[in-house]
Amino acid sequence: MASVDSVIDRNGSAEASSAAMPHDRRIPLTQLKRGQRAIVDCSTLTHLPEEDRCLLRAMGMYDRCTVRVCRPGTPCIVEVDATRLGLSGRVARRILVEPCDDAR
Repeated sequence: MASVDSVIDRNGSAEASSAAMPHDRRIPLTQLKRGQRAIVDCSTLTHLPEEDRCLLRAMGMYDRCTVRVCRPGTPCIVEVDATRLGLSGRVARRILVEPCDDAR
């Protein structure tokens, strides 16, 4: 199980977060509006059950990946690498992201 000081990279392995995101810009995924883009901070996923973290990795949600909100709400539908994911409100609220400046 990953510790609070580790993140999940694209390959699903945990690494020390030496390049962590600035905490002042992170917000819950559920606060983004339709069309907004953001960068995922997987270090915040440690509060999710291991099964949920594994499923998110398998669907393409890795540390520092970019997501775009297709539909806010429940389920929250986001696009990751041209794949749309439906996330429950419980899971989406726990994913912290850094909004991109070029959000559309």
